[in-house]
Amino acid sequence: MRRLLAAAGALVVSTAVAGCADVPPGEPTGALAVVVGARSNMPPVDLDGVAGQVLGNAVDTQARVSFVVADGAPFVLATTQLETVGEDSAAWQASEAENLQQLRNSIASAAARSPEADLLAALGMAAGEIASAPGKRVVLVADSGLSTAGPLDFRRPGLLDADPGDVVASLQAAGSLPDLRGVHLVFQGLGDTAAPQPALSGVTRDQLVELWTAIGLAAGALDVNVERSPLEGEPAPGFPPVSVVSPGGGLTCTANTVVLGGGDVSFQADTAAFQDAAAAAAKLQPIADRMQAAGVTATLTGTTADVGDEEGQRQLSEQRAQAVADLLGGLGVPAERMTVVGLGSDFPGYVQDRDGSGTLDPAAAAQNRKVTIELVGAGPAVCA
Repeated sequence: MRRLLAAAGALVVSTAVAGCADVPPGEPTGALAVVVGARSNMPPVDLDGVAGQVLGNAVDTQARVSFVVADGAPFVLATTQLETVGEDSAAWQASEAENLQQLRNSIASAAARSPEADLLAALGMAAGEIASAPGKRVVLVADSGLSTAGPLDFRRPGLLDADPGDVVASLQAAGSLPDLRGVHLVFQGLGDTAAPQPALSGVTRDQLVELWTAIGLAAGALDVNVERSPLEGEPAPGFPPVSVVSPGGGLTCTANTVVLGGGDVSFQADTAAFQDAAAAAAKLQPIADRMQAAGVTATLTGTTADVGDEEGQRQLSEQRAQAVADLLGGLGVPAERMTVVGLGSDFPGYVQDRDGSGTLDPAAAAQNRKVTIELVGAGPAVCA
């Protein structure tokens, strides 16, 4: 994931250097499409860092600017041609300052019209708005990334925990990727939430960033840059409703059974390495504390999706179960009290993760990638 994010950050600050109004303005060039969430469940938009610099660059180049609102039925709010006017440097500077403020005002005043959120469709619409423009083309996205409509609906169980590579492959196979060829793509706000949407864990937020980065690159964007300065605050009242997205699988308990699936206890794709070992340890510490009581034993069973051959699936699922056992051992649980088993994709409760043509369903596959801890002698409320 870190390699992908590093490779995607090629836009950097070279896209925006405002305040050059001491020379006469040149001919207008380039285009900017701003995709704004402007809806329930996410903070208001106040662009900062690289995202804010993109606005300054649009003013400098007198770009054509379109605004797209990413609600459940994305729409073009407005299109304007920036123009620097005046007879001297003072007038040019004043004109640029006014244009920049108008850009920010347009973003701040945007508002959803339809329930839910379809960022994938909004991306395609934004790129289409500037497809024929000469010069540099930038799509700037101010959105939480938590879509609840269209082909990328995070209300589906498992989708937020799905491997980004699987999700991109599924979107490509379905012809659902937007056409971002020749576009520089910038995000701010990914993973930022407002009530009633629960906050995302650090691991889930990073996975969401990785997914949208991968989508942008697979869709043909020249580069993808993610501004990490958070969007904060409460949305304006009166927006259409947006469904709450479960913030990831993580850890669930029923009686003396603990299931680890996604969230802070997720694994890197095709490996038995945790996405964030420290986060996984913190999540498992209360379980380890309970397991240290005398007489408590556990069977750790790994399962996985139907990817690769059966023996490879079994080995990977066993290795992941062993990784959990090793982590619990490091937290003080005696190794001799734990038994490790790997079942691959052949287990009770397996969720069918391929369709009739054999295409992998990323959300279903994520539900099959888990480690189950069955405890004996731990007493009630093991996750309390």
